[in-house]
Amino acid sequence: MPYFVYRFFPEKTNQLELQDSHDSYRDAKQQVKDMRAAYPNEDLNHFRLVFADNERQARILLTTRREKPRIEEWEN
Repeated sequence: MPYFVYRFFPEKTNQLELQDSHDSYRDAKQQVKDMRAAYPNEDLNHFRLVFADNERQARILLTTRREKPRIEEWEN
């Protein structure tokens, strides 16, 4: 399964743009680091790395809202 590198555009209603895909985690991680360094004024969360079967599944994983974890009373 490949690693997909995406860039978010929150000002455009959270639009995603596929930047590249890699077979190696190390290569994908390095590309994200390089992109974050190239755009120092942007939020670091505007660049994401996701591991998925295909581009469609990657988009679903990045756009699906997850439920906040519940913190039990004894965990405080």
